[in-house]
Amino acid sequence: MDLNKIKLKKEGVATLQTFFIFIFASLEHLIRQSYGIVTGLIVLAVAVLGNRFGRAGVSYVAAVTPPLAFGATALLWSLFAYNIHITKVAVDLIGSLASIAPWMILGAIYGWYTFFNQRAKNKVATARSRV
Repeated sequence: MDLNKIKLKKEGVATLQTFFIFIFASLEHLIRQSYGIVTGLIVLAVAVLGNRFGRAGVSYVAAVTPPLAFGATALLWSLFAYNIHITKVAVDLIGSLASIAPWMILGAIYGWYTFFNQRAKNKVATARSRV
């Protein structure tokens, strides 16, 4: 199978990013009871690979999905751990988000750079085609 021929639609990119983040973050949470470098590297990797394996115009979804998927995963595990104790859930969720914040920031910088770069190239291409 040639990896250069794989081009996913928006739904495929979002589904795969969410799946990998959920699986690896859940495994790390079950083993360590917190999130760390494994989850951070997975968040960064899916941000990069979402842009790599997505079709043209998928960069927005590839940039937005990883933080949302990790936030949902962290919220789910916080709710499992603390039931309906809102304060404990909130503290655990904020701590979870803070523990991989540097990785999410790096992934967001790369994802948004790719999105705005493709958008600028499209504007230049359409301006040249009008002339």
